[in-house]
Amino acid sequence: MAVSSVATQRISMLEFIFLVASLMSCVALSIDAVLPALGFMARDFAVTGSDIQLVITSVFAGFGLGQLIYGPVSDRWGRLPSIYAGLLVLAMGSAIAMASESLEMMLLGRFLQGVGASGPRIMVSALVRDCFSGRPMARVMSFVGTVFMLAPMLAPLLGQALLWLGPWQYIFIMYICVAVMLATWVYLRLHETLLPENRRSIHPTALWQAFITVISNRVAAGYTLVSGMTFGAFLGYLSSSQLIFQDIYMVGDAFPIYFSALVLPNIVSSLLNAKLVMRWGMYRLVQITNVLVLLGAVSLYFYTEAYAGVPPLMHYMTFLFVIFSGIGFQFGNLNALAMEPLGKVAGMGASIVGAGSTLVSIPIGSLIGMSITHSVAPLALGLAVCSLLSMSLMYWVRFGKA
Repeated sequence: MAVSSVATQRISMLEFIFLVASLMSCVALSIDAVLPALGFMARDFAVTGSDIQLVITSVFAGFGLGQLIYGPVSDRWGRLPSIYAGLLVLAMGSAIAMASESLEMMLLGRFLQGVGASGPRIMVSALVRDCFSGRPMARVMSFVGTVFMLAPMLAPLLGQALLWLGPWQYIFIMYICVAVMLATWVYLRLHETLLPENRRSIHPTALWQAFITVISNRVAAGYTLVSGMTFGAFLGYLSSSQLIFQDIYMVGDAFPIYFSALVLPNIVSSLLNAKLVMRWGMYRLVQITNVLVLLGAVSLYFYTEAYAGVPPLMHYMTFLFVIFSGIGFQFGNLNALAMEPLGKVAGMGASIVGAGSTLVSIPIGSLIGMSITHSVAPLALGLAVCSLLSMSLMYWVRFGKA
């Protein structure tokens, strides 16, 4: 099965899915592989467990900024140059982080990692939008998301394995190797998907017009906010996961196993979404799972309070398994909903949607993560509030007055 008339010369649908999923995984790999090393970094940099969470949020800060750059550039010169540039910056940031001797230098390197990883990641949305639209686009993104979910499941295990072999700097050497391998794969197998007649000027006036087109579109802007709130709650979990499992529940080196187990519901949900979205549609699926997440998060909050903030580990895992099953249906669908009206400005649209949702998610995720010290109740409360707000905003986008 071909991807499009542009891409058939080199790549099949199956390889296309695996390639764009690998490009999308740059962000997840940059975040999750380093999670087992946060304790060692806190010790080496002489900072607290709360301060070391900045190693995670700084990646998202760079990720949000970088997306504003690569989209317009890709609309002018094509998708492939943006991928190459992003992988180069990712490797440079990894080298700085590897050589850092202070938290400030580490944050600079991590910020550049985020800027670099945003190039390949944002190009995934543009590449898929170049080749598909509507429910078929959501279906392809679901398959991509299913493969992508292997990254957050395997990355902590990979990070832990590298820690057994040597210091935490080995993880950043791995990032450099991954950047080189992905650049080679793209060069050999991926054809440019943006036709010359569809390329846009990067004159400030043209960029401003594209920007206004995106933010003035109620559907695109609304679902960007919803995506930011949804991911913000999940970011709160990501940034605090090492503290929760290793400090609160004290699982030690088994942390990657527990973390990876909670990725499984996202994989199953993404695979089911590829089938259900063609029958039920994106909006309906997301709203149904919003209800599931809300009920699960509220139940977890009251259950956590009954145990003075720390329920039994397996009970906590069970609640999160249900909640993350719902969230797994949402990421790909929300991105597709936001991108659907932006076919003529897919690159700029992908930048604004990606950057907007990321910048919305950072303060939400930071607030939730920094609130977790000796209790997991703030995570449950944050998930509940974000799902309720997302549900309400989605209803307004579809049915409310303009």
